Amino acid sequence: MATHSEAILSEEISANMVGCARDAAALLDVSLEADPRAIVERIDAFVFDWQCGKRPPREVIDPEDAPFVLGSLWGEQLVRRFGWEWRMVTFHDHDDTVAPGVLSPDRALAVYPIHFLIGCLADSSVDATILLSFNILAAGEIGVLPRGGYCNLMDGVQRIVPRIATTPKNPWWRRIIG
Repeated sequence: MATHSEAILSEEISANMVGCARDAAALLDVSLEADPRAIVERIDAFVFDWQCGKRPPREVIDPEDAPFVLGSLWGEQLVRRFGWEWRMVTFHDHDDTVAPGVLSPDRALAVYPIHFLIGCLADSSVDATILLSFNILAAGEIGVLPRGGYCNLMDGVQRIVPRIATTPKNPWWRRIIG
């Protein structure tokens, strides 16, 4: 049995993604037509600032909405730059849970932007490798992966020295000495 299957996004979900991407572009003060790398750079910086405690007021963006808004914009940049596609992916090895993902044309790679951002925005110790992953894809540094493997890119992208957010409750020195 296959470990993954996929379906096209419903019209409602697709429309929500477009609206969320538009909202994220406004939040980041960036044009939807800007260079995809520049947009991803803004998303990455926003997430890192968030992790460092520099968050916009709730009236600007609800923390519960942030992963959906920013994730939609990030996914759209993978679509624009690399020709990937949004799909609803079912994980048969995990009780048939379903998540929106952006998939490479050969389905070797997948990114689940919304779920990755849920982790980043909830936990400042998660290294937000959004721009790093984009740059690795752009450089063609992924290597050969099996077609149809749905390898989650974000599971494999790590910095040699993680960029760790620091806040008053989580100062840089506590990370070093425990």
